[in-house]
Amino acid sequence: MARVPYLSREQLAEADRPVFDRIEKSRGGVGNIWRAMLNAPNVCDRMLSLADELRHGTGIEKNYRELAVLVVGKATKCDYEFDHHWNAALKAGVPREKLEAVEAFKFDSPLFTEAEKAVMQFAREMTESGVVKDATWEALRRHFDTRAAMEILYTVAWYNTVVRILLPLDIRNEADFRRL
Repeated sequence: MARVPYLSREQLAEADRPVFDRIEKSRGGVGNIWRAMLNAPNVCDRMLSLADELRHGTGIEKNYRELAVLVVGKATKCDYEFDHHWNAALKAGVPREKLEAVEAFKFDSPLFTEAEKAVMQFAREMTESGVVKDATWEALRRHFDTRAAMEILYTVAWYNTVVRILLPLDIRNEADFRRL
């Protein structure tokens, strides 16, 4: 059970309800992570802006973003993150076979392109130790220009932040959530 309440719109002060509305509009609903984060609505509002920019304002293809996020979820043993982004990855066009390989931590699978492998290795190293080997950075840069590489870095950093919220608060999947 989560360590903080999952707040509904009605439980928020009138002045904080627009934050709930922004989340709902952006996400098509308000998941448990956002309901928990709404316990500090001012910070939640700022974090939503960053999350939305990473989701909608970057130039990296969605499949790369989702593979990176799946690696973060897998490396941190964060089921909420992994499960939600499994569904997002499917919607972004990542084949189920690739998702199963990520879940098995088989990033060297011939299913993946060299660019995908570079993104996943980068996400893994950044998540597991915070330090990225020169060879890993060079592999990433062979496929992505500076801006795209920075967008991947920001994405991995953001989702590492997300799991650092999910795990200590023991946030679980929504009762109606199903992995596709």
